Amino acid sequence: MNKTMIYAYIGVVVTMLFWGSAFNAMSYIIQHMPPLSAAAERFTIASIGLFIVFSIMGKLRWAALRQNLFIYLLIGVIGIAGFNIGCFYGLQTTSAVNGALIMATTPLITLLLAILLDGEKLTVPKAIGVIFGLSGVLFVISHGHISTLLRLKIAIGDLFILLGGISFCLSNVLSRRYVKNATPLETTTFSMMFGAITLIILSLVFEHPFKAVAMAPITAHLAMGYVIICSTMIAYLFWFNGIQKLGAGRASIFFNFVPVFSMLVALLAGQTLNVWQLIGTALVMLGVMCSGGFIRIKRPTLITHPCTK
Repeated sequence: MNKTMIYAYIGVVVTMLFWGSAFNAMSYIIQHMPPLSAAAERFTIASIGLFIVFSIMGKLRWAALRQNLFIYLLIGVIGIAGFNIGCFYGLQTTSAVNGALIMATTPLITLLLAILLDGEKLTVPKAIGVIFGLSGVLFVISHGHISTLLRLKIAIGDLFILLGGISFCLSNVLSRRYVKNATPLETTTFSMMFGAITLIILSLVFEHPFKAVAMAPITAHLAMGYVIICSTMIAYLFWFNGIQKLGAGRASIFFNFVPVFSMLVALLAGQTLNVWQLIGTALVMLGVMCSGGFIRIKRPTLITHPCTK
């Protein structure tokens, strides 16, 4: 495996760490700001920051924007605005367990869309990796109590989160298939810009974003600073690079790490782990190793009897 692939894998894992910890930060932010205003602040500052920094560095080409204008707009509206709207509004009317279960299907949805739209082949290692990864997530979020999964109730928030997850998966596959002659940095910056514009318009129509931002405490803005720098600017750069280098199906398997990293953040906050969470973490890691090609699964060779030759 060359260094480019290794760096892509490391970047995707770091992305999952930032996105996992972002749930903790955003859960605090959302207590002081309405969802659309919070999402608009997050992506507006992040997109402006990326645009200014990389424009000065000469890393953004207008030719890439012109060639991929429609697909960048589509990714921004669907993958960034749509995903965040689905998650934030969904969690207002459904439980965290429901939300985590639905988002755990992200690798399955991405792999299915990649097979249908991007011509990706369903190999045995990928299928086994998805099964192990999803099983591990179920262990982590249910704490080993299967009865928790059986008592789940369907709510309108479940539909919001599912649609948000599908939007995220679809944007990943579209990015891989239709973005041409552009770097991951350009794809991140331009698509995030369109996502920010969409969120600004929606927040102005349905909320009062300027008032919400002004009234939020300084601690909420500090938490937002972490989300903007780490979970948005850095994470999305690593993520689009991972999609380009690894493919949407393989990169999405690492999404199983998000609840695991969230669990580790909770552990650092003083919570204790149980045996089911440890088993779930091991299954997630095993699934990622299988789908990522780190564990080779060989088909059994048929032994031919001499008399049959």
